Amino acid sequence: MNQIDANWVTAHTKHRLTKGHKKTFGHVLVIAGSPGKVGSGILCARAALHAGCGLVTAMIPSEGVAALLAGNPEIMYNTTGSLRELDLSSFDAIAIGPGIGFSDESVDNVRYLLQTYLGPLVIDADALSILGLNPDLLNLLNERHILTPHIGEFARIQKFSGNSEQQSFAFAHAHNTNLILKSSPTLVSLPSGQQFVNTTGNDGMATAGSGDVLTGITAALCAQGYGNGDAACLAVYVHGLAADIAVETQSKSSLVASDIIKNLGQTRLLD
Repeated sequence: MNQIDANWVTAHTKHRLTKGHKKTFGHVLVIAGSPGKVGSGILCARAALHAGCGLVTAMIPSEGVAALLAGNPEIMYNTTGSLRELDLSSFDAIAIGPGIGFSDESVDNVRYLLQTYLGPLVIDADALSILGLNPDLLNLLNERHILTPHIGEFARIQKFSGNSEQQSFAFAHAHNTNLILKSSPTLVSLPSGQQFVNTTGNDGMATAGSGDVLTGITAALCAQGYGNGDAACLAVYVHGLAADIAVETQSKSSLVASDIIKNLGQTRLLD
């Protein structure tokens, strides 16, 4: 199994264009949050912005707009709800799932994206559970998609028992898709048959919103032109490294997802 370490990251990181502009670095759409769970959408959108993409639009419930803009006025927003009313071709990558719930509209949004969106799509949290509840959607997965389940979510999708490492490899191959299995350590399985193990991160990351941050980072890297496999591997490394930097000055027990976002810039890897 390949390791995602400092040497791998150095060999696969692209330097930013010094004469680039905001559209050069991509536009991410984050579809996240529902009444009572808007924080997940805010974390995901903030992470995408701080991971280097040029533009971020958050599709979140109206109750979250004030909090979103108070923390990051740079993020655009849309409270429409249905993706069928948007021009999805204007986005370079899309992330869906954190806190969206299981309404008919959420299920329709997941199905619509899988059927129509031709760019990189990062699928997390409630969107993963929607796949598990609607197994026919698994047939729509392909190499443009990155799934980011923790072991419990993966079990609900795959309904497996046994070795999660082997199951994640088999799932990525069977569905010709990319899979980040969030664990300790985190594994990345690619449709090419390659599998990677991450070397960064700590147990302080076992906290609410940490996965939402990873989803935002992954989508941001896709929007900046990384291939889905490289984006997945680089995202888990940077995500874990930011958490490792955070616990140099605070306890692991005090770590929260926002601390990971705050330390993304300290990794010095995305420039």
